[in-house]
Amino acid sequence: MKRILASLIFVGLCLAATASFAADARNINVINETGYAIKFLGFNGPDDGLEEWDNELDGTLKNQQSAYVEFDDDDDGCVWNIKVIWANYDEAVLWRNVNLCKFTALRLRYDHGTKKTSFLAE
Repeated sequence: MKRILASLIFVGLCLAATASFAADARNINVINETGYAIKFLGFNGPDDGLEEWDNELDGTLKNQQSAYVEFDDDDDGCVWNIKVIWANYDEAVLWRNVNLCKFTALRLRYDHGTKKTSFLAE
């Protein structure tokens, strides 16, 4: 009986360890370092067109806050388009064909001199 219990515990620990290492390579942490609040953060595949977007935010992503975006098994590929819309402005930023499998975090930045938004991939 002790062997069976020990075996079950071992199998359970192995399964738990495997699940923690099986995170989708596209899952990404987005950190807002722009100085402005963001009301929309969307990802779509390059073949989906630029009209279909789902907002990954539950609310406003304030400056210095982060959002963790998880992809579903139904989502295909590493390359995605990324769209950001500011909370107090109607302007949007769009990055095309970003390979999310190459990094785990995006730090969004805004340059006041050039008025350009960019990201630093980690």
